[in-house]
Amino acid sequence: MDVRDLGRITYEDALEVQLALVEKRVQGYIPDTLALAEHFPVLTLGRLAEERSIIDRVYFEERRVPVVCSNRGGKATYHSPGQLVLYPVVDLGEKKKDVAFYIDFLERTVARSLRRLGVPAERDGSRRGVWSGGRKIAFIGIALKRWVAFHGVSININNDLEAFSRILPCGESGIKVISVRQVLGHSVDMTRTKEIFTRQFVSDLQSEYSCETRSIEYHAIRGEVKKSGGGNHGVEAAGTFRKE
Repeated sequence: MDVRDLGRITYEDALEVQLALVEKRVQGYIPDTLALAEHFPVLTLGRLAEERSIIDRVYFEERRVPVVCSNRGGKATYHSPGQLVLYPVVDLGEKKKDVAFYIDFLERTVARSLRRLGVPAERDGSRRGVWSGGRKIAFIGIALKRWVAFHGVSININNDLEAFSRILPCGESGIKVISVRQVLGHSVDMTRTKEIFTRQFVSDLQSEYSCETRSIEYHAIRGEVKKSGGGNHGVEAAGTFRKE
């Protein structure tokens, strides 16, 4: 399995990376791949988003936060630095053609990772996502192309949550959100956090889909991908580690 750390990157550039990876995965040129990212502030609207999902447009306009329509499932969510986003590019066609099972899998692996960080996290049988103390801490939205899944999960780690009060997260009223930092009372190291989520994801993919991942190839880019886009999209590795 390939793991690509995109660093801090615009939402549009991350999507460009994903689409390139999806095409290569569909054609069988690359293995399943997990991309990790943090985004500059952006409000994204999934395929099911409604106008009412944005409560306070002025808030985002004053801060020049772009609003991006996305081809992922789901409704409205917000990304900003300090939030970890997992973008698995996984071929379900060679594993199990069951979208609900895959989303269940994503919820389970994220909840396990959060518990390894010391955060009490659980799934809610009636609502998607991952929750901690009745507040939502992780948000899921995926897309498929020829049974290759992409997009994925955003997890509130050290990010500011103010913007969530200006939208209806996932299009639902009454949802309160929380972060790892709020639960623990302090920020956590993002490098260690990424490692925890990566290793848990790979382990769970192996066990829940009964597939073999012989090694993890880790690729990281140097620095940030600037807001203007262009340049390195995280496809070339600046450093790698291999886990047998």
